[in-house]
Amino acid sequence: MIMFRWMNVPRSALPASPDQQRISGALVIPDDDGPSRGPISDAKDHGRLAVLLEGIGDAFYSLDGEWRFTYINRAAQEHFGAPAPSMLGRVIWDVFPHSPHSEGTDLRRRCEDVFRTGVAASFESRTVGAPGRHLEYRVFPYDGGIAVSFRDWTERRRTEEYLRESRAQLSALADNLPLGMVYQMRDAENFFDRRFIYVSASCERINGVPAERAIEDPTALYDLLLPEFREKVFQAQIESHATGKPFDMEIAIRHGVTGELRWQRIMATRRILPNGEAIWDGLQIDITDHKRAEDHLRLLINELNHRVKNTLATVQSLAAQSFSRLASHEDEELRAARSAFEARLFALARGHDVLTRENWEGANLSDVLAEACAPYKASAAERTRIGMDGPDLRIAPPMALCLSMTLHELFTNALKYGALSNSSGRIRLSWSTFAAATGQRLIMRWEERGGPPVSPPRRTGFGSRLIQKGLARELNGSAHIAYESAGVICTIDVPLEGIGS
Repeated sequence: MIMFRWMNVPRSALPASPDQQRISGALVIPDDDGPSRGPISDAKDHGRLAVLLEGIGDAFYSLDGEWRFTYINRAAQEHFGAPAPSMLGRVIWDVFPHSPHSEGTDLRRRCEDVFRTGVAASFESRTVGAPGRHLEYRVFPYDGGIAVSFRDWTERRRTEEYLRESRAQLSALADNLPLGMVYQMRDAENFFDRRFIYVSASCERINGVPAERAIEDPTALYDLLLPEFREKVFQAQIESHATGKPFDMEIAIRHGVTGELRWQRIMATRRILPNGEAIWDGLQIDITDHKRAEDHLRLLINELNHRVKNTLATVQSLAAQSFSRLASHEDEELRAARSAFEARLFALARGHDVLTRENWEGANLSDVLAEACAPYKASAAERTRIGMDGPDLRIAPPMALCLSMTLHELFTNALKYGALSNSSGRIRLSWSTFAAATGQRLIMRWEERGGPPVSPPRRTGFGSRLIQKGLARELNGSAHIAYESAGVICTIDVPLEGIGS
């Protein structure tokens, strides 16, 4: 609001329009370096002052010692809904007999206090003739009477009330969060000058530190961190402060009251206010139960993995013992069957090892391929004979096991009859992905070159059936084996999506 200093000077000095010839008193512009300059008397200053009064935006009027209107600017006329001639020279109580100006009302009492004491006052009151609307008043002595400026701040008041109610609701929610707290921190150019401006009451529940103490001393929360997390948190916060990037970290603390080890996840995002100031909006969640559940699940998975490996070992032992009884009677074909069976068990175990390291959440394709190739890359010379080319991908557990068994059969066949059966053969394993109407698919190509001439087998063996039918059954995919004279080529086409775990 623009403020003026009013002095008791000749009434003729106030700027007058044809509608305001009854105005008394004069307006004097304040001088910041000392007392007012004196009455504005020349016509040029009168005109400037009239423009100023009309352009200030606030409604303005003045009353003489008998409560009569002496000046009313256009904003006040619009507010009252009446032209100046209908009010000038009339007593305000007569013009508005049934309004906040009436006898006994708060507005009239305050105006009378200013008139009697000569002390200016600022206050709020209901508006005249418009129920539900509110005015912000400034009343001050002027020329034996008073001058009044006011503005309608109903919408601002409603907005402020709405914001207060919204804040109250948000605070009520934040204060009662069972496993979390909400905070806001005012940013600063210097990292160490940052300060909390709001911390929800739930801070005491999850940290053991009252919100008031956290606001006064931000280090009270930092001191709860376990020593191994302090430097990590500090460096991450420094980086977020410098870059403006969100902060997100899981940390462990000692509860300030109980001393219990608790896990927390802290997230904060910087927000720029309209005035350019930066605020960090933060959320701290207690994830202790989640961490304990993860640990328990990890324990169960490790136990399951251990039992699966033991089961495979037991099956291998049973197979060896069962075949050993036939050792004196077995022929070449039986020995080959025993060897193939044991090799397949080992291949299955290697696939399980890859998934065990990943808690059976999936595996990297490169890890699956490396494990499948390991038995055939024992020497440097052997490593140069097997080439692989393709992007690394995450694949589901069923695909990891199926590809492990498929590659085992291909390597076994290559070692017996194909590219690995001599010293000059080569194998190239390549893969890529492409988008189909049903989703992403994996195309893998096994190609042998440099081995003995190849001819199609007279009968379909177990390995071929496992590759072609196993992929179709387990992965909803397909495999095609071509027995070209230069070497075997196997093309595998499987979906990357929709494979359950």
